[in-house]
Amino acid sequence: MTIPKIVEHKIIQMRKRDGTTQYTLTLPKEYAESLRKEGIDTLYLIFDKGLGAFPKIPGFTEKALTTFMQEHQALQKLFTKTTQTDPINQK
Repeated sequence: MTIPKIVEHKIIQMRKRDGTTQYTLTLPKEYAESLRKEGIDTLYLIFDKGLGAFPKIPGFTEKALTTFMQEHQALQKLFTKTTQTDPINQK
């Protein structure tokens, strides 16, 4: 099994004319181009403590993603809020 690519991107904060704030995160160019070639223009985002993105493709629904996360508790922990006693927060 290969490890997926890991990249660091800054969160862009923009103030809108109506005074509200909008936050934007760009996709890695290589990933975005790959999605476009496959005709994919929508992502499912999962977030709490962590953030993940999955392409919205036929047969891969929000329910399927939820089921997948429930069946893989180690992965689920990466995306959920933790407490000071959780090993992921210990240094």
